[in-house]
Amino acid sequence: MPVILSLTQHDQDIWALGPEGLFHLQDGALIAIPQPDAQPSCCLHNGERLLVGGGVHGVAYTTPDGGWQASWMDGVTAPVVCLAPHPDHTRTGVILAGSAGGGILRSANHGRDFFVCNFGLFDFEVLSLAWAPLPPPGAWPPIEAVFAGALGGVYRSPNGGRGWKQVATMPAPVLTLAVAPDFHAGGAVLAGAEGGGLWRSDDGGYTFAPVAGAPEVVNALLALPGGGWLLSDADRIWRSADGAAWTPLDLPPALTFLATERGVLAGGMDGVFWVE
Repeated sequence: MPVILSLTQHDQDIWALGPEGLFHLQDGALIAIPQPDAQPSCCLHNGERLLVGGGVHGVAYTTPDGGWQASWMDGVTAPVVCLAPHPDHTRTGVILAGSAGGGILRSANHGRDFFVCNFGLFDFEVLSLAWAPLPPPGAWPPIEAVFAGALGGVYRSPNGGRGWKQVATMPAPVLTLAVAPDFHAGGAVLAGAEGGGLWRSDDGGYTFAPVAGAPEVVNALLALPGGGWLLSDADRIWRSADGAAWTPLDLPPALTFLATERGVLAGGMDGVFWVE
């Protein structure tokens, strides 16, 4: 089975991607489909098109004729390793891309063109991105919070990825981030580091502190839509109701999670499997 690093969904269709290529999940089987990057790292369906991030084109997207088109990348040639759509991306067209050496790029036209948005960023190895939910209507200020995980810590943007400020320095690369659905009512932000443990913010992502007793290696995180969290280390998946106390599950480790209407799908070293 292929290694799976990234999962994405549109309507009832699910795609999985890893070093061995792009796959469509059909009746539990991963069916390979053509994609243009020889070094793929991440995938995203934004409601209009399927995008693949990798080391050859940066980002490429599907075209109406069934082909692929390379996105304009503002001169950045570093591999794109993560993609994150705006919470209302169908309306805004905004997608952020994190690259391994070129920092963060921002698209406002559904991924056709990306522009460098590194103001305030001092670490250009960006490994993870996570948006907070949009604030309730009428809330002031109308922030669009998004977080970036880099080699040396966590960055926060209050304006949809246009500018950044480092809010936490961590002892290891930040591989994964997750934001609680009730972020604007005091919900937490979690950051997982490669050998640096789990870190938590309870003040809107302005400060982070280590979570005692959590696994030291955190490869994947998910804030469950109905509340609670999932985490995977190198050996197994863990579950928590509050993000502080964690219980191991009798499941293999994962490298990525996707929340769907059916449940949570995980991707790992041996393809995909359902968590719940």
